[in-house]
Amino acid sequence: SDTKETKDEGENETMEDKIEWLRARGVTIDIPNERQKSKSGGSDSGAGGAEHSFYYVKVPADTSKPFEQLQGHGKLAADNMLTLLKPFFAGGTIDADCARQQAISQIGEMGRTLGKDGLAALGEASREGVVETFALMRPSATNGHCGVYLYLDEVGMLKQLPLNPRAGELAKTCGFDGATFYGDVYLGRTQIRPPPMRNVDFTLDDASSSSDWLKRAATENYNYSMGMREIHDAIEAKGGAVVGKKDDGSPQEGPGGEYTWTQTEQDIEIVYKVPDDVKSKEVKVKFAPRALSVAARDKKLDIALFAAVRPDECNWTLSKGALTITMEKVSEGRWPTPDGS
Repeated sequence: SDTKETKDEGENETMEDKIEWLRARGVTIDIPNERQKSKSGGSDSGAGGAEHSFYYVKVPADTSKPFEQLQGHGKLAADNMLTLLKPFFAGGTIDADCARQQAISQIGEMGRTLGKDGLAALGEASREGVVETFALMRPSATNGHCGVYLYLDEVGMLKQLPLNPRAGELAKTCGFDGATFYGDVYLGRTQIRPPPMRNVDFTLDDASSSSDWLKRAATENYNYSMGMREIHDAIEAKGGAVVGKKDDGSPQEGPGGEYTWTQTEQDIEIVYKVPDDVKSKEVKVKFAPRALSVAARDKKLDIALFAAVRPDECNWTLSKGALTITMEKVSEGRWPTPDGS
């Protein structure tokens, strides 16, 4: 089956592959021999000042407008989309009431105190343009070490930009049900191996519903999530460190053994056991700043969370027998348990 094939290919990954995989996720990794190499000025990136060109795709919020293939230019060893798109997202006005409501949804009633300084900072971000990334598929050995990312206006909702339904459907196909995006978004691809990391072509054909990467994305994202624990342990076994790793490195059981959970400083992940034949349409997950509610057919899970999370940065994926829920913490730090008990 496809799942077995993916597992076998992943077993052939080298330690370097796994480290790059984690770093592409934004996890900081400290490897002793790399520290020494850095001190001696060594580098294997070979990036220099070389520049290259690549294609990416615009997904307009207006569904009457077609997808558009564009060309970008930039240096190797960087995701050039983060600077290339800033002018596209620059401008617009932050709605103060919307900003306060968003703050309340993330940190509770304290969000009502959002004042002039906070609004001024948001206004500056709006004027300059701030690019946010959403990973549709992480790089791994099974996809040629290429990740596919959605790039959006970080304050698009606060500008009251229109909902982008096609972006939401694309994320849902990749296993991220309930993700919402506002305004025009852009699709791009980066490749992390062989080094240096660089932007590579993402074309209109890649944006098609029949594209190979999209067919595999949900499975690859699930395998990525499940493989993170093994990778954490492998890196530490070589004398390295993963910032934000759980203290003992192993999943903990929730009450009654209904779920297991792990955490980093930035987020918490819950894997909830469900019947093998449950379909995504039978799953309902509600995120609130201090609560999680799950219904999967006749199974229900309700958790009053230990601390606040960001509902708009939470997501879930479904695979056979397992519902994986990831929640981003408002304040970095460790929780004793998901509910603080």
